[in-house]
Amino acid sequence: MTAWLLAAGQMLGLGTSAGVRPSLTVAVIGVVSGLGWGVGLNEQFGFLDNWLVMVVLVVLAIFESSFDKIPKVDRLQGRLTMPYRVVMGAVAGASTVPSGWAFVVAGAVLGAIAAWCALYTKQITRPRTVPSDAALTLISLWEDLATFAGTVLTLLFAPIGYCVAGFTGLMYWQHSRRRRAKYRRLRGGA
Repeated sequence: MTAWLLAAGQMLGLGTSAGVRPSLTVAVIGVVSGLGWGVGLNEQFGFLDNWLVMVVLVVLAIFESSFDKIPKVDRLQGRLTMPYRVVMGAVAGASTVPSGWAFVVAGAVLGAIAAWCALYTKQITRPRTVPSDAALTLISLWEDLATFAGTVLTLLFAPIGYCVAGFTGLMYWQHSRRRRAKYRRLRGGA
């Protein structure tokens, strides 16, 4: 039972991180596994600690992060890369769980759902317009750092995954509360 709870935290945390920065998350999983820190990869996803795969993922992460900092492209990129983010969330969720098809399938499903929820929360909480391009750059930098830290910490200590997913849930709840309050004021003032 404890193994399932730890694995679920890991699945949620890695899937949530992959919903924000999929290539960075999977690259960090490969590097951490390749260095022998934290948990290792299960046999189905052993190819992720190949250095060629890691280099390709790092290059994709650089492109992804760069396009995310361009105001006219970031929303379009989020919509176009949604299938990629969900698939990478499934890979991230399933890659480090203990072997066995039940764990791998549960990891893929939970990772994909967490990735989609994180992407949706990212899309609704990002401002549509920003006063300057620097604001979007700082938001994107925060997402890069949070994804990196969340992934590494989740790999080193699985229960942190619950905190990573909980933070995304908190952001969603806060946005929903603000939105309800805004429209309640607008209805009351009309």
